[in-house]
Amino acid sequence: MGKSLFCRCLLHFLEQKKITYKLVDTDPKPDVAQIYQGIKDIQFTASDEATMMYSQTAGDVDKLIELAMKEDIIVNLPAKVHQQVKFWIEGNDLLSESFAQESGVSFCKFFLSNGSDISLELLKDSLQTYQGKLPHILVRNKGLRLDWSEIDSGDCEASRRHRLSGLKSKHQFQEINFPGLRRTDIEFIDRQKQPFSQVMAELPLLSRQRVKTFLSETMAAIESTGKFGTSSTEATANKK
Repeated sequence: MGKSLFCRCLLHFLEQKKITYKLVDTDPKPDVAQIYQGIKDIQFTASDEATMMYSQTAGDVDKLIELAMKEDIIVNLPAKVHQQVKFWIEGNDLLSESFAQESGVSFCKFFLSNGSDISLELLKDSLQTYQGKLPHILVRNKGLRLDWSEIDSGDCEASRRHRLSGLKSKHQFQEINFPGLRRTDIEFIDRQKQPFSQVMAELPLLSRQRVKTFLSETMAAIESTGKFGTSSTEATANKK
């Protein structure tokens, strides 16, 4: 879905805005953490009560709250981790008003999508799970699907089946566009294993021009969500 690339763009946005944050990469292959010196030893492994009760490491994910009470955190999640995250959030009642008041921690979920049938089904499941208690931001990956008009109009099978317009009306989630970038440019950037701010000088001229435009559009989209300010005090969790 492009979650790692979007996460890197989000971190670039925070760096450019001089917003302090802590990155936690819970992906088994923590590629983003390797570039941005993030925490790599926290993973969502507990998906049921028995695992949580008897595992020696299942409680490590609780460190996320300790970190979020100190500063904003961005959590880069692996694919197919919805049930584990749901069990952790619901098992600890993390979305209750009392917990938010005591901890000062709130959550926001960035949901990357390519507009496919499976992706929209997962979005629907996530929205129905949290019933408005966990704000969602749908990130439309236009690098994987350039034209979303059929989905918006309900003319495609995925849109009809999952009633995207109905989900918008019922759950009131935000949406932003994540622009596309040439595969050759992405591959070059990936090989460098450096933050955008450092890799720009290594790019060929036209690639650098394309990446500048890509980052400018992405940063404007992120800023439009209103989730980050230059003096942000809201602890934010990121789902990719």
